[in-house]
Amino acid sequence: MLALLTMRSKKERNITAAIRVGVVAGILSALVKSGVETLIPPRTLSTPPPPVVLLEKLGVNVDVLTYDWMGYSINWGGNGVHIIFSMVIAVIYCVVVEFLPRANILHGIVFGVGVSVFAHGLVVPLMGLSGWLWSAGPQALISEFVGTAFWIWTIEAVRRDLRDRPSLNRT
Repeated sequence: MLALLTMRSKKERNITAAIRVGVVAGILSALVKSGVETLIPPRTLSTPPPPVVLLEKLGVNVDVLTYDWMGYSINWGGNGVHIIFSMVIAVIYCVVVEFLPRANILHGIVFGVGVSVFAHGLVVPLMGLSGWLWSAGPQALISEFVGTAFWIWTIEAVRRDLRDRPSLNRT
């Protein structure tokens, strides 16, 4: 257990690179999570996504935040919130791994599941954006956890690939 809390030495940490990598990883991983959700949707067609509900609660008219693509009406507002959330969590994850390298256990999946349970199991329902995660049913849970695994795996893969690149280490 103590090995999980071993800190990286201060001279080995690269917080600037972690932030830059987190932004890139957050965008890419949001696209991956959206792709998984088209294959195994996390909610019924009649249930609005939490980012859309959040925008509505903030007084934003989400009906005007759309564009049409090949006959589909795409809500860029809800997708934008989803991407921003992904970027923020990816930056947090990348910075945490700079301090605690073992936070990437199971390619980050343990961290990702923790985030998912915290966000969708506590914060989202308390904000009134969606129901409680455990009452969503097995299909929603499968979608959430499979999507989360691919999402955080993508963040970790990008982090591992980009962290030590000289182009990201410029200040």
